[in-house]
Amino acid sequence: MNQPDETPTLDGTFPRKGVGNPPGADASANEVLRALFERCSIRRYTDDSVAPEVLDVIVDVGLHAANAGGCQAPIVLVSQDEAVNRRLGSISNALYDEGYYPVLEAQPSTACEVGITNGFYDAPVVITVFTPKGWSYAPFDASLCAANMMLAAWSFGLGSCFVSRAARTFATDFGCQVKRDAGIPDDYEAQLHLVVGHPESTERDAKPLYPNRVAWI
Repeated sequence: MNQPDETPTLDGTFPRKGVGNPPGADASANEVLRALFERCSIRRYTDDSVAPEVLDVIVDVGLHAANAGGCQAPIVLVSQDEAVNRRLGSISNALYDEGYYPVLEAQPSTACEVGITNGFYDAPVVITVFTPKGWSYAPFDASLCAANMMLAAWSFGLGSCFVSRAARTFATDFGCQVKRDAGIPDDYEAQLHLVVGHPESTERDAKPLYPNRVAWI
């Protein structure tokens, strides 16, 4: 996988007023900004379950996400079945084939090659977002749905992490069985997973923003 480095992405070879990131915003200005700036991906979870009333809110917030044409195309599968999550997570982990590289030491990922066997990181809740097959806006709708749920989870003191390979995971025999058993229509396909749970740790690696990611004209 090609990973970005700290070389400026924008080299100033086109007309512009300037190149550079905006000055850091005041993250304490309001609760929404605080959540946006403080949220981070969590891959270390406790065994504690997520309260049903909290999970209801998280999923509801996802369903209220912006979506193409107001069509509300995404549907979600919420799994709290430990055996199902463990098996699907193992399948997802085995499907990873994009090379190994350091992501974060504090919250290691499947890509870090540190002996992880569950691509869902043993989280107690796995939410899979599905969209109709052939839907032109599928990745955008699904990502917006997941982003809403990530922020909602963080607001409740919960962690979450976006996991890819959903389509391939649900294309396996076991994935197809889970999909059928859950009543997901045949003409819908998985776009992504979002794992949710109580953080074992919210520690993160100190990683400043890469410079020059914004062009101003």
